[in-house]
Amino acid sequence: MFIFALMKQKISKLLPFVTIAFVIIMLCSLCWGWLNPFFYILKDYDTQGIDYYSIPKSFLNLLEHRSIYDTWGGTPYVPYATWYLAHPAFSVFVGSWFSFFSPKVGYALFTLFSLVLIIYAAFLISKTTNDGLKKRLSFFILLCAFPTYSVLFTGNMHAPIILSITFILLSLFEFTYTDNYKTANQKLVVGLLLSFFTKPIVVLMLPLLLLLNETRKTTFKCIGIYCVVSILFLALPVLNPQAIGYNKLMGIVFDFDFIKENLNIYKNQYVLNDYMKDNSIHWLNLIAQSDYKLMHINIFSLPVFVDGLLNKLTPSVIYKIPIYICFLLSIGIAFIENKKIKLESALLLVMSITLTFFLSYNTVWEYQYAAALPIVALLPILKSKNVFYKKQIPLLFFIGLFFCFPSFYWLNSLCQFNHTLSPAIIRANRVIPALLLFLIMMVQLIKVVKAYAVFGKLKEIEDLPTKLFFD
Repeated sequence: MFIFALMKQKISKLLPFVTIAFVIIMLCSLCWGWLNPFFYILKDYDTQGIDYYSIPKSFLNLLEHRSIYDTWGGTPYVPYATWYLAHPAFSVFVGSWFSFFSPKVGYALFTLFSLVLIIYAAFLISKTTNDGLKKRLSFFILLCAFPTYSVLFTGNMHAPIILSITFILLSLFEFTYTDNYKTANQKLVVGLLLSFFTKPIVVLMLPLLLLLNETRKTTFKCIGIYCVVSILFLALPVLNPQAIGYNKLMGIVFDFDFIKENLNIYKNQYVLNDYMKDNSIHWLNLIAQSDYKLMHINIFSLPVFVDGLLNKLTPSVIYKIPIYICFLLSIGIAFIENKKIKLESALLLVMSITLTFFLSYNTVWEYQYAAALPIVALLPILKSKNVFYKKQIPLLFFIGLFFCFPSFYWLNSLCQFNHTLSPAIIRANRVIPALLLFLIMMVQLIKVVKAYAVFGKLKEIEDLPTKLFFD
């Protein structure tokens, strides 16, 4: 025990220096490309800032009375940029801050902005524990991770999503372990709105949050704010300059086949039609890409991983099973009477729902795995809370650490794997950890829901389900 205590103390002292050093290396690498060989998409300097440039361009378009989504139209901004696809409000609320700087200066400022948001997310997680090692581990996991570097290099707007996931996790954490419901609700508001007005990654959490008494009222308020703002960005010509009109929109909004065939950016060879310049494309794009699998070496989703490994297309519905299971568990958790177990289960389910993005959505880029880092950072803190899945946390944490490491692309560049197996090997230490984490969490959640379904009515033995796990 003395040896372990000594190792813990030394690691705790060393972690801040390692974290600061890695952040410095990341920032230097943005200038000189030191870490770029670990990424396929970053090997060419022409991709640096590629996701950022569409953000200020979207607001500049608005000033020119053009569509926010007409990334490649109007006055040229930079030679290259990905298509802007965030909520149109993000263009006004955030994109406007950077639109008046030169492209390179704006990218540098946006990089610092993203880094500050990620550091703040780590800080929020660290505040939930008094253990020095776990505090410092929070910063290490969120900052010393290769997906984090990918976020900064590409200039993607993913830092708000990392912060959003952090706020939602910590909201449920506070509902479970504190009496400060006011702060918990404030965190939930910030977490939901951050996602709603950037990328709607938290939408699958809504059934659970609406079913829980503790989160229902706040979630409804956030949905109300989201709906009002979204309607304004659809209805007001000044915010939606190239709108297709209500009648035309209603004519296609439920025609999923038409949307998938005509509004998919990849099928359209990056040519935008009138539908894709309307602000509604932010929502319709989810449908447009729902069944499409982009077989690109830098796509790290389970559907593409499996199809690449088998060298054939598999039915998309198979990969929606994790979403269906999470929905059923949301209903089951809402009926758990033991408050602590119910909220602990809800927190675990929110973690699982976050992971479904990598398992069920087809187009997952490597930087998007940074959204899983707050989960990994929170796991050691949850272990000290005596959660019902306490015994599984060391394994979950170990698996989660694979998100911090580089993908196996660098191995492929050294060894030149077999052409057929190469993409699967490159994706393996992203997709497989996500799948394993999800499966382990599902087993624990199904056990606890089943236990309470069987014993929940025996109120005179209220603690029986808990004893099943701890005895």
